[in-house]
Amino acid sequence: MPAGIALRFDRVSGKGSHNDLRLRLGSYRQKCDSYYFGLDESPTAPGGLGAGLVRLLDQWSSQIAGLGVAGGTAYLPFDFSDQCTAWLRVSSEDGQAGP
Repeated sequence: MPAGIALRFDRVSGKGSHNDLRLRLGSYRQKCDSYYFGLDESPTAPGGLGAGLVRLLDQWSSQIAGLGVAGGTAYLPFDFSDQCTAWLRVSSEDGQAGP
């Protein structure tokens, strides 16, 4: 998929923690759960869904920035469920942004 495709990850429902998040990438749409983000009970973890999503997006940013050095592939998780996980694969062959 070429560079310049809009990515959006947002909350679609305030009720419950299943099918309440939506990832949009161009015309692709995927509903997922916020449930996992509430499971981090470590005393140093900031609470709430917003804080969990901020940490996730910070990790995405770090992984993508690493591709700018020499290229490669990063796998970005976005859905954690009991049955499966879902990931975005982001690649840069040479570390340069696409057209």
